Amino acid sequence: MPPHDSPPGQMRKPRVATFADQIYGRILAQISAGLFPSGSKLPSETRMAADFGVSRPVVRDALARLQRDGLVESRRGSGSFVLSAPPADLSHVTDMNDVARFQRFQEFRLAIEGPAAGLAAARRGEDELRRIVEAHEHFLGEVQAGRFVWETDRALHLAIIEASGNEFFLQSIDGPDMALSDFMRVSLSLTSSRSERRGRLVAREHTNIVDAIRMGDSKAAQISMENHIIQARRRMLDGSLEP
Repeated sequence: MPPHDSPPGQMRKPRVATFADQIYGRILAQISAGLFPSGSKLPSETRMAADFGVSRPVVRDALARLQRDGLVESRRGSGSFVLSAPPADLSHVTDMNDVARFQRFQEFRLAIEGPAAGLAAARRGEDELRRIVEAHEHFLGEVQAGRFVWETDRALHLAIIEASGNEFFLQSIDGPDMALSDFMRVSLSLTSSRSERRGRLVAREHTNIVDAIRMGDSKAAQISMENHIIQARRRMLDGSLEP
């Protein structure tokens, strides 16, 4: 059975997080718990290395990843400071050790799904468009009913990728090590715990993508998809974002 045809809810074999990802997760958990609020200074690399039982290079790598994700900033000669806190319930929907990988997966999605959406706009036939529209309308209906089902979100994205006419896009985005469903379970769980406005925002981002594909506008489809992924990446980690 191909990876993208896995039965709903089937979990993949857990992957052991790297030391840097584990330290990223532990620091993130401390920030989320309020031990280090926005604007506060984190302990020194030496102190964290001792507290966590790892080497300083591992701590430095974890801090660099936190910086790339907009959670921490490094001030020369002063140390590392917290910029923002993640959603308080992030730890309820995923293992914090996996968050760093989820963020890197989002970077990967930008490189894959943006161009795939552009190709879908240029290449899609009527059957492919029908599947995209049906998946989109299904998602809209669920959002309007106050439901957020990751399988429906995934179905829309996969329909768009399949319409690109390039099977390698699909194989890469839904592979054995990390799959679209892994991220979407977490992303939509966070969306469902927020305001209804956030669900409508996600639906509007989807509408922009589908409309561009319907009109055959490759550039707009790619830009709309990339914007959607960037916003999803931000929504996962920035608890202050509204809606």
